[in-house]
Amino acid sequence: MAFLDDFGKKISQAGQNTLQKTKDMADVAKINSQISDEEKRINDTYFQIGKQYVELHASDCEEAFKGMVQAIADAENKIKEYKEQIQDIKGIARCPKCGAEVAKGALFCSACGEKMPEQPVQEETIAQVEEKKCSNCGAVIMEGALFCAECGTKVE
Repeated sequence: MAFLDDFGKKISQAGQNTLQKTKDMADVAKINSQISDEEKRINDTYFQIGKQYVELHASDCEEAFKGMVQAIADAENKIKEYKEQIQDIKGIARCPKCGAEVAKGALFCSACGEKMPEQPVQEETIAQVEEKKCSNCGAVIMEGALFCAECGTKVE
């Protein structure tokens, strides 16, 4: 009988040890997660510091940062060029007031009615999706337009 009592105590002790190890592992995982969160917060702050430095000192940065600041400016210029290429392929321009996509050559924004800056356009690049006509000037209205791109009249 003493054997069974001793065996029961050993099993109970092993169960308690396993339970404690599991709890310890969960605590370690929780703390590691907290460490990762703080490291991410640090990296985000470094990013914000760098971004703010470039915004404030792009033209008068310290010598050690000139190459990196120039690389950022070059990348931003390339992005602008790529976006313009996409707009040319799509046959659109961006409204200077609201940023909506407007068919190239349109005189007014179809979303807000703002007069569009004049741009040279080739007729084959203008995408006209729906043959709806403006009640004021008779121009074709693009699908989803709130204003006529030719005269600025609100679409009914």
